[in-house]
Amino acid sequence: MDVKLVATDIDGTLLGPDHVVTDRTIAVLQAAHAQGVEVVAATGRSHWSAAPLLEPIGCIRWLLASNGATLYDMDTAEVVRRSPLDRQVVLDVVERLNDAFGEVGYSWETTEGVFQDETFRALRSIKFPSNKIAKRSTVVFEPGADELTKIMMLHRTLSDTEWFDAAGPFIPQGQSFSTSGTGFVELTSPDADKGVALAGLCEDLGIAQEETVAFGDQANDIGMLEWAGRGYAMANASEVATKAATYRAPHHLDDGVAQTVELLVAGEESS
Repeated sequence: MDVKLVATDIDGTLLGPDHVVTDRTIAVLQAAHAQGVEVVAATGRSHWSAAPLLEPIGCIRWLLASNGATLYDMDTAEVVRRSPLDRQVVLDVVERLNDAFGEVGYSWETTEGVFQDETFRALRSIKFPSNKIAKRSTVVFEPGADELTKIMMLHRTLSDTEWFDAAGPFIPQGQSFSTSGTGFVELTSPDADKGVALAGLCEDLGIAQEETVAFGDQANDIGMLEWAGRGYAMANASEVATKAATYRAPHHLDDGVAQTVELLVAGEESS
């Protein structure tokens, strides 16, 4: 396989549990880049959150952030493309979820940053105790506000998979709805999917679908894993991500992306 582009999820895929990329992974990705391979990051995180984690790698220019809702150029620190949510869709979804489930916590992304309401912070702090979360300020969620890029919704008791299944019927058909395995579910516009975003970037770069490789571990990676010429689910991937991928990569704790990219670039990976 002639690899021209490697697209990789970040959390649970490229990074370890400490959210740090290892020296081995940095070396492998830099070597691949030196041989002409475009290295792309694709994440549910906002570009504000993801970019600092990726900077040590030094060879990633394109960041597909917020599940593909934002195309961020790390070289110029600019948002090149953005797919906001439809205002009426947001109003309808929030009303339906609140009516059906009562207290739902909301966090949301705009052109100004990422925000959370008091309920989201309280529930998030319970599920993921952290001084960092507890110290984050809160504001009142305004679902009718313009230019919402992504909404994260947290249920008081349901896990992300249970919550995803329960909330799914209340999401209009065609909207991008997923989970990244961190307790909440995520709503973005129909164009904001990692697979759609990757296809658009490859068209811009003149790279064919069959020349791409993708790595992921969660439901929000499915579109990318299915679209890429080779989609690799990590050994630690969720069941839905594993089913969506044709190939398997070692565990993210074992530098699974680095192991696989090294073999692919050398022309040795065939399973």
